[in-house]
Amino acid sequence: MNIMEFSNATVIPDANHPDAFLYVPKIPAIAAGPDGKPQFNLLTAGPVSFLQLTGSWGLNHDEIAVLRKELATRTGLNEDILQLQPAPCSVHEAALLLSDEAGSFTVLQQSKSSGVPPYHAAFNVMLNTEQLQTVRDALSGKRGLLAFRYDIRFRLSPAISSITEWLETSRIRILNRNSVTRDTGSCFTKTRTTGDAAGEIMQFYAQLDAADWNAAR
Repeated sequence: MNIMEFSNATVIPDANHPDAFLYVPKIPAIAAGPDGKPQFNLLTAGPVSFLQLTGSWGLNHDEIAVLRKELATRTGLNEDILQLQPAPCSVHEAALLLSDEAGSFTVLQQSKSSGVPPYHAAFNVMLNTEQLQTVRDALSGKRGLLAFRYDIRFRLSPAISSITEWLETSRIRILNRNSVTRDTGSCFTKTRTTGDAAGEIMQFYAQLDAADWNAAR
């Protein structure tokens, strides 16, 4: 069975277990607070401005339920016996990125994730006047100015090594880590593959452009 693309995730079959599947979320998101509202704010008080947000990379309960149902329909398997789990990924860090005068992203702030899905990462950054204007332009819909990015590591095994092919052939644009994307809100970037006794490690990045943050409101 081949890798399957859904609206919010890529699903990878386990070659050793026909009813088992792993999923990789396609893009990060702004995390929702207890009230269900996205957790990001641009605060200005006199000469002082702050950008506050919490990112996430994962699927919530409702999204997983929808994915399970769609997977059952596509595969013809009984929804009740499907084993659907997050792929064996770890988030090394997350970064809030702002475009500089040369058109490349620079790191405004780095954040450690919560360590478990959906890997919440919080940012709270003071902005100068120039940065504030760039952030406002980004939130008004101009792409390639502001984004947050997750540094993700994926442990491969013989049963799921086809993820390598997916990353290399995905329709999602492949970008250099420091390049600015102006035509898409997300990217996966294969940066290196290493090996150890437990299996092969692939590192890639998932990114959400600020032009898409307001869509979550």
